[in-house]
Amino acid sequence: MHRTHPLQPWFGNPAFVEEVITATIANLDQLEPQLAATVATPLILALTPSLLDPVASRKSAELTAVTLQRLGYSPSVSLALIESLAHLVAKHGTANEAATIERQRQRLQARAVDSLHRRQRAELQSALALSHHDPLTGLMNRRGFVDAMSASLQRAQRSHSTVAIAILDLGTLTMASSERDPRDSDRLLVELARQLDSLTRSTDTIARLGGATFALLVEGDSERTEMLAIVERELRGVGLSASLAGQPSPPTWHAGLAVYPHDGTDSLALLSVAEAALVEARTMNATPGLNLALASSRQLQESRPMTGVYSPIGDGGNHLEVRYQPIVDLTTGSIAHLEALVRLKTHAGIVGPEDFIDSLARDERRTLFEVVLSQVADDIQDYDVSLPISVNIEPDLVSEDGYAESIIASWAARSIPAHLLTIEITETQDLVSLAYGPLALLKAAGHRLALDDFGAGYASLSRIMSFPFDEIKLDRAFSEPIDLLNVGLPLMTVAIDMSQLMDFDLVIEGIEDPRVIPVLRTLGARLAQGYALSRPLSMADVLALTNPLPLTTDLSHSMIAAAVQVFRWERAVLSLAASEGTTADLAPECIITDTLVDPDLIRLHQAQHLLAQRLLLDNDSATVNEFCRLGRELRQLVSTRLATD
Repeated sequence: MHRTHPLQPWFGNPAFVEEVITATIANLDQLEPQLAATVATPLILALTPSLLDPVASRKSAELTAVTLQRLGYSPSVSLALIESLAHLVAKHGTANEAATIERQRQRLQARAVDSLHRRQRAELQSALALSHHDPLTGLMNRRGFVDAMSASLQRAQRSHSTVAIAILDLGTLTMASSERDPRDSDRLLVELARQLDSLTRSTDTIARLGGATFALLVEGDSERTEMLAIVERELRGVGLSASLAGQPSPPTWHAGLAVYPHDGTDSLALLSVAEAALVEARTMNATPGLNLALASSRQLQESRPMTGVYSPIGDGGNHLEVRYQPIVDLTTGSIAHLEALVRLKTHAGIVGPEDFIDSLARDERRTLFEVVLSQVADDIQDYDVSLPISVNIEPDLVSEDGYAESIIASWAARSIPAHLLTIEITETQDLVSLAYGPLALLKAAGHRLALDDFGAGYASLSRIMSFPFDEIKLDRAFSEPIDLLNVGLPLMTVAIDMSQLMDFDLVIEGIEDPRVIPVLRTLGARLAQGYALSRPLSMADVLALTNPLPLTTDLSHSMIAAAVQVFRWERAVLSLAASEGTTADLAPECIITDTLVDPDLIRLHQAQHLLAQRLLLDNDSATVNEFCRLGRELRQLVSTRLATD
């Protein structure tokens, strides 16, 4: 409970409280007025006693900062709220009280910033832990294991010690159980993980690389053959329980070993050697229990296998190729710019990034970005390209100390104009973790900035206001034909209007149905990307495309045309109703009534017409709500009809 303070009597005056709230909200450009009653008012009431009493609890500052952060507002909003409130409260006090309030304001703002930093660190640590661990077994996943290897090798280099990496194929242990019940296979994998953890030393690292493939990392100061004996001794007891494997006798399983520095000096090379050794182990005369092998010189000279354990980045990116998908101007059909998309070449064919990027460790993802960036620069120079090209990078990489500067320097060293490179930030992480500084440096150097997959990840409207993005890419979830007409139409319209008001390019992603193209044109969208416009192609094939591209321009499907035209008519009616001095005689004409052959659609639209007359005469909220509800029902009915076509 707060001490009695001489200013508290007027704090209980509702008129003063209203003045404080009104003035504070007016001073916060980023806080929408409609949030005042539900958000700002309780925060102000909680903050004011702390401003009045220097010894009062400052928990209210933490509450304010965390509440606004959860709503998507930047830390600057919390600081502005405290500062604005302190200024108004000080006006009602004496000079001595004003000085006290100023000192308390500084404390509250420091407390709010400290709270956000602690919360941010905790969230990042939690997200990092989740991204580095296997959810089934609780062991490290491949990304975590490669990061652990990198740290272990650094220690070994300093101490001139040895590191052994073993890859274990336990597939034969799980095969019989999975044939009976897939859940038995999961339970067996969990038990195998427990066994591995119990049989190895506390200083060793165990990971599940995927499926029934595990990995072991052992640090020591022994020779290569001695490390083999150590690993073999630790793994000998895994899976020897016949009841565990569901077999009458102990099963046969295999492992391959690589040792630093004899077999390689970096984590990716060692993984490749260990996998080659695993192949060697499978060719041996198998005996029950563990079959462990070192890679022979013949295996090391052969081409590296591609079984899922080996990283495509380990060979310098020779298994990677870059393709380019055009981003098309819907008003002209011309190619506005390109996005670079990486593909992995395997024996089974071409693999998209969604099938391998998530398993890459931090160093691998950095290398992947650099391989793609280098290929893009080569293609720009080799083909004399003048179109801007977007390259994806994750926030945690670009926020590394000095990394933005290295991107700028490497691009400038190629003497390529900066505006031809757009840095596209993927929304896989909360952008609060991305410092503003690196983006500002890239922007100042002349590079364009884009935010990918907006609407399906962490980014909120405050991120768009806080970061200097030139381009926002709207996630494909909003452009599916059924979803677009059902709930996406108003959201798409808001996004298009927002892009025009805030002066950034809006790219609609995932256009795979050509029927969506004229809908987007009708709504005013300018840029779009997707297979209905062009597949990802090599640079040579992109430059061979007809430019401008031929686009579908007619709303050929009558029901899609009806839904879009009705929506445009609704917006015109609502706009007129919101203006002063309108009458029913000014109601806009809806030209699609004759195309509504479906009786249910006709009924809904006729009801809307009746409400439009009332709405223009008396713009009351109940009529507006019913008018909009009928429009939503009409679009939902159209989407249902499309789904059954």
